[in-house]
This record gives sequence, C-alpha cells and structure tokens, in this order.
Amino acid sequence: MKRVTAAFGVVLVMSAHSAVFAQSPDFTGTWRFNQAKSSPNIAGNTPVVPFPSQLVVKQSATDVSIDSTSVRQQPVSAVFKLDGSKITVQAPSGITETGEGRFQGANLVITTRRSFSSPAGETVVEFREVWTLNGNSLSIVKTRTLDGDASTETAVFDKM
Repeated sequence: MKRVTAAFGVVLVMSAHSAVFAQSPDFTGTWRFNQAKSSPNIAGNTPVVPFPSQLVVKQSATDVSIDSTSVRQQPVSAVFKLDGSKITVQAPSGITETGEGRFQGANLVITTRRSFSSPAGETVVEFREVWTLNGNSLSIVKTRTLDGDASTETAVFDKM
C-alpha cells in the first residue's frame, strides 16, 4: 500500500508540473518589430526605452533563449532559466548585466540589471519586461528605471 501511495504521489507531482508547463504559452519563433502597433515613443535614434528590431526565441520546459538584433546595436543573447535563477547576460565590454526570467500566469516576466561606469559615476539601469502572446503577436511592456525615474513603453512583434 505504501508503494502505491508513493507511486501515486510521484505521478501527481509530475502531472502537476506538466500541466503548469502546458498552460504556459510558447514564445518560440522569430519575431519582427511592428512600429504601427507599438508605442510611438520608441521610434527614432534615441528612445528612452529601447527595443530590438527582431527576436529569435527558443523555449523549453526549463529555459527560454533570446537572441535580439537591432539595426544600430550589438546583438544580445541570453538564456533565462524559468525558475527565476540569476544569469549573466552577454553585454558589450565595460557593461555588466544580469537577469532573471519566470512565468507569472500566462506572461513571461524578464528583469535585467545593467551597470557601467560613466562620467557621472557608476550607473545602474533596471529593466522589467512583461511578454504576452495574442495569436501571432507578441506584446512586450518594458519599464526602464534609472535613478528612480521609470519610463514604460509597449512594443508589438509579429511572428515570422
């Protein structure tokens, strides 16, 4: 009887884990920025809240890999563990960047912290992204915080 109870417990835990992942949306794909559907303040040469032109996303049960490219920025690659573990993000020389990722309901939430030296001293910029799928559209609401001042914008990406 104890073996049956233990086996049932293992099956129950595995089923619950599978059900949680099955309910999480799959962001896998190539996503291209759609200016017409996005906030107008993110266009131009120096937006306060920057977004990439294209995202290539690969998702598994334990992590999400994101490669982002932009016309005038270096490509950025990161693999976020979906359990919220802190990771190091590939960044240009002189910049240190860390991040975490996890699902909150049907949304993927990614937070990153970028630090670098500037003429004003050590600068820290924090970003919080909330990813939401709606059919073949990916909306990313991104908040950039610098010195206590926060700015939020929304970018919409179309699946290619």
